[in-house]
Amino acid sequence: MSKYDTIKTMKKFLFLLLIFISASSFGQVNNLDKVDTLVTTQERLFTPKDRDFLQLWYFDQVLKMQLTENERYDYLGLLTYYTYKMGRLSLPKYMNTDAEMKMRFDELVIRLNDEMKDYLSPENFAIHAESFYKIEALIYKKKDWEE
Repeated sequence: MSKYDTIKTMKKFLFLLLIFISASSFGQVNNLDKVDTLVTTQERLFTPKDRDFLQLWYFDQVLKMQLTENERYDYLGLLTYYTYKMGRLSLPKYMNTDAEMKMRFDELVIRLNDEMKDYLSPENFAIHAESFYKIEALIYKKKDWEE
């Protein structure tokens, strides 16, 4: 892959990322209006700053996998789907206790990894698993959960 192709791919990714962030922000504003008690930034599983960092960091990890452009979009789509579901676990309307949130988070991680095992080669799954384990560890630390 030439330097030009990498830049072109990165521009496409950043454009999609911008669209995703804009859509997520709009959706969150509408959802927050419906919730009686707002979740503070400290209570959220993924803050907007966390999501921005994770998306950029994960893009670097995806580049290591050397996926085709379509494979990369499919992979990031699955990842985004599951991290979105994980992020919603802390919303008050679901009334999850901390223990329930942890249990559901772990269930989503298992489902994500099961789908990724079917989708990725063993080498690429190893990159995914190592990368997502780091994210899990950050969430566990942030929520003060025991492993």
